[in-house]
Amino acid sequence: MRRSAESGAPATRHDVRVEHLPAMDVLEARWRALETRSRASFFLSWCWIGTWLATLCPRSRARLLTVSEDGQPIALGIVVEQRRGFALGLKHVRLHEVGDRTLDSITIEFNGLLSVAGREHDALAACIGHFEAHERHWLTFYLPGIDMDDIPLERIRSPRLRLQMSRRPTPYVDLAGLRHDGSDYVVAVPGSRTRAHLRRTARRLLDAFGPLACAVAMGTDERLAFFDALVSLHQAHWDEDAGEQGAFGDPRIVAFHRALIRASSPDAGVHLMRLEAGDAVVGYLYHLVWRGTAYFYQAGIDYRRVGRTGSPGLLLVATAINEFLGNGFDRYELMAGQAEYKRSLAMAEGSMAWLSIDRVGWRARIVDLYRRRRGQDALP
Repeated sequence: MRRSAESGAPATRHDVRVEHLPAMDVLEARWRALETRSRASFFLSWCWIGTWLATLCPRSRARLLTVSEDGQPIALGIVVEQRRGFALGLKHVRLHEVGDRTLDSITIEFNGLLSVAGREHDALAACIGHFEAHERHWLTFYLPGIDMDDIPLERIRSPRLRLQMSRRPTPYVDLAGLRHDGSDYVVAVPGSRTRAHLRRTARRLLDAFGPLACAVAMGTDERLAFFDALVSLHQAHWDEDAGEQGAFGDPRIVAFHRALIRASSPDAGVHLMRLEAGDAVVGYLYHLVWRGTAYFYQAGIDYRRVGRTGSPGLLLVATAINEFLGNGFDRYELMAGQAEYKRSLAMAEGSMAWLSIDRVGWRARIVDLYRRRRGQDALP
């Protein structure tokens, strides 16, 4: 066990610990207690983190990071250690990732430390200060998918650290604002060209197959059935039509999602819906729902049957946004990325960062060269 005292703010003393994971029931109790005091995303809920720990994370390399103030925890996180060079090199440390491209393809976003609301900057600054001063055997600390607003850049800069960052937009729809204004999403948000695509696709589906209808999976068994159907359509498109492996090509990833469905409740976790036209299935959407926010996660569309109708994927997502608007949700996150359909459906966008913090030195200079070749930015 390692300890350090860091100054996250004037006259405030933070104690940071990095230690082996406790028993899962003990960790769950601590996590859920802090979760109720946070404004964290679903990706920092116990539902996601607990499922990840149980199915994908190598517990032998995982450590519990705790930031405390006056003896009380204000932040928790799981860091995973990885060594290069046949386990002889310096450690690379990741926050809520394992360092395996396939296993990390579940793609955590809106990541960070699970922190007491309003203490996100203090906790992250104390955490990075601890690694800089007291964790001598690490080279790179990866913090993937963190909202730019949650990164205290000026507080984590140091002559002994090099910050590398790639940024992506996070398009979203302000459902609460639309509801307050009494606006219909399809009328108020998409541009005229997108609206024309939506109307044309809906008309062609109606003419070819019949009326449109939306169904939401209720209960674990129905969610699992919807998920299996989504995976089948998704993989058929990516493996056969696109010539690339889809998001569910590895059985470990499928097992993670099936476990996540079982861990979900009606108002927190996996939400699956299906759009039908007559007796034809247009496609399925996989969302994560949490505290009034719906996160668009994946889709499976029957392109072979409905692909000639225009833009069935665009219509599927627009239909989901309208459904969440009508069901009282406050925000619809289209998730990070620059895909044209996301921008055409969004009202606004935030910014998310994939941040690497490297120790300054000759090893870090090699890392810098690698990052630049991948298009990442070094922060001055």
